[in-house]
Amino acid sequence: MPLYAKLPDRVKPSELTMINPVWIDIQSNPKEFVPHKSVTFLWVMRGDGNVILGVEEPWRYKEAFDKSVWPMLEKMKQHYEAEAEYWKTQSIRDGSGGHPTLAAWFDPTGRASDHAGFAYIGGELRYDENTSQWVLTNQSGRFGRGSELKEGTVQEQDVLEALNGAAQRITEKTGLAVTIRLVKK
Repeated sequence: MPLYAKLPDRVKPSELTMINPVWIDIQSNPKEFVPHKSVTFLWVMRGDGNVILGVEEPWRYKEAFDKSVWPMLEKMKQHYEAEAEYWKTQSIRDGSGGHPTLAAWFDPTGRASDHAGFAYIGGELRYDENTSQWVLTNQSGRFGRGSELKEGTVQEQDVLEALNGAAQRITEKTGLAVTIRLVKK
């Protein structure tokens, strides 16, 4: 059975009102993607099949950005740390820019669309120093399909097909050679 677009398994409070600060639609804007080897990129394949890349907590990877944006990264860090402190007082673990913040859709005018939040699959794209390769995984607690693989509600072949599709789109648009690695939780 092929994968279906789904809402994330859970959404943290800050993710209800934000879009990932490094939101890149790889089909529409592939030149925005700079494959910096120190950065772990998050990715999702939305319900329309587009692959969106982003970075959770981009201030941790200052060296991957032009110095002109460093002051903005510092402001982001201060904002998200304050938000996290607030949610901690409420006994709620919060993050800053996880997979749900990549699944947003926009209409032609730039407004957020009502399809926001649905994705087929998501995970991480990172450079593996040991193999000298860029590796795309389904490492995501919200869209990775690992728990569904474990439960048997999705088939491994369908997850692999989706991973291969995402890797192919990234390679076609950026020229980056990407291998896949299935993560079973």
